[in-house]
Amino acid sequence: MVCNSLPLHAEGKLLWEDCVWIGMERNGNLGLEQVRSEIYPILTRDKWKQYLPKLGIHYFGIFSKNQEQIDQEYRDVRLQIQQLLYDGGETEREKQKLEVRRLIHSEEKKLLREKVFKSISIAYLNFNKRQLVDSIYFLRSERYHLEKTKQEKESSLGLSPKGEWDKRKVWEVEFQSKWIHSTAAKKISLLELQQSMSLDPNLNLSLEGGITERIQLFDPNKLKATPDENHPLRKKTRLQIELAELDEESLENDWKPKLVLGGYVGKNGNAGFPLQNEIYGVSVGVQANLGGTNFQSNTQNGMQSEGNGIQRIPGYGPQPVGPGENSFQSGSIGLFDDLGRNKKIFDSKMSLLQAKTEWKQTEISFSNQIQTLEIKLVELYEKYNLYLENTKSNFYQHKLKREEKVQGLISELDYLKSEEEVFVGLEILLDHYFQYISTALDLVLLLGENPFENRYYRLESKINQSDLTRILEDWKQEQSFGIKKINEPKFRKQYPFFMEDSYETR
Repeated sequence: MVCNSLPLHAEGKLLWEDCVWIGMERNGNLGLEQVRSEIYPILTRDKWKQYLPKLGIHYFGIFSKNQEQIDQEYRDVRLQIQQLLYDGGETEREKQKLEVRRLIHSEEKKLLREKVFKSISIAYLNFNKRQLVDSIYFLRSERYHLEKTKQEKESSLGLSPKGEWDKRKVWEVEFQSKWIHSTAAKKISLLELQQSMSLDPNLNLSLEGGITERIQLFDPNKLKATPDENHPLRKKTRLQIELAELDEESLENDWKPKLVLGGYVGKNGNAGFPLQNEIYGVSVGVQANLGGTNFQSNTQNGMQSEGNGIQRIPGYGPQPVGPGENSFQSGSIGLFDDLGRNKKIFDSKMSLLQAKTEWKQTEISFSNQIQTLEIKLVELYEKYNLYLENTKSNFYQHKLKREEKVQGLISELDYLKSEEEVFVGLEILLDHYFQYISTALDLVLLLGENPFENRYYRLESKINQSDLTRILEDWKQEQSFGIKKINEPKFRKQYPFFMEDSYETR
């Protein structure tokens, strides 16, 4: 069973795949469901035992030593066997129900894995976004403090008017407020990632950088989504219909009789051990349910070699018998003693109707959800490209402003405002970039595609030079004050898809 005390199993800085692997390994709910699934092989073995003969050793003794009566002593030891010959297919249906329940539980485990996988991945992407945004704020702050030191020195030497620096303080307050919010958001996103991975909040978690260099985006306009027929949610609703149909079938066939063949062999005697008289016999039992009326019949034929014995007749108690053939027949009819049968039939029909209704609603909801996500994905992709071009334009304008500042054509405050446009646009660009990946992740889970490599994005094992990575690199060079280059991504690791069991496939 997985527990939250497990150590981390990945070395160094963690990739997206590492976070998912660790989080799913440590998730307590997944561990509980894995343990719960172990009951099904046990129940299956028990159902198979219905086909096996039932063996038992039975002992019976009577002792009477009363005054003015003849002393009596009787012992009976026999090996009994019973074999179910026919039950109208009920045992087989029970086996089928058990198998369907196992499959339903398997689909529920897959849904839980998807939920945990999605929770970890969204938290991971959000933390990466907050890290990038915070690094942009940090670089901007470094540049601002250098400019502030330079301005204060020029002001003390009388080389620049003091009033211009006072105007910048308004801008500084707004910037510092945004940075404080960004720093807090990064810390919260880290806690959310640790929580999704079932990690202690005091644990030092370090992620591998360069996520934007590992992901390649594809145009969703050129692709048409195909719903996954074997998505766990859809399979579960179909299996629930199958289970309800089996329950209804059981009630429709409960009129079929159950036929049991039995027998015994043993010894009895009236003089203690060892027992003297050999006994043996066979029995046939029939049980049926006719519209709520129960019918039971039992026939037994036995033989006793010598001496006196006792024959136990159901409903009549022990009866004395002598040497030779001994038999009895019994039967009973309980008129309308199953008064709840009509309600069982009604509940069965309602369960089947409810299962079909749920399946239909799930199919509609599933299709609508896919189409909704497709629309959102196209919107985010177009917005991403829109802000990508806008950020490129802002960079170009900013470079012109820098030349104008060097030539003394604009003030330092105007230059900072130009920088602010690049800064704000870059933050919005990153927001749409990660929203696109998160929304695409939602969609590919519904489509049953690989969440690391699919039609909307691909997680590369090497550096992928995209327009976004070039913009981020340009910004770092623009604000460069000894800042290290983005770490190159590690090679992608391969883990089982959703960490499924070997028998669980879509």
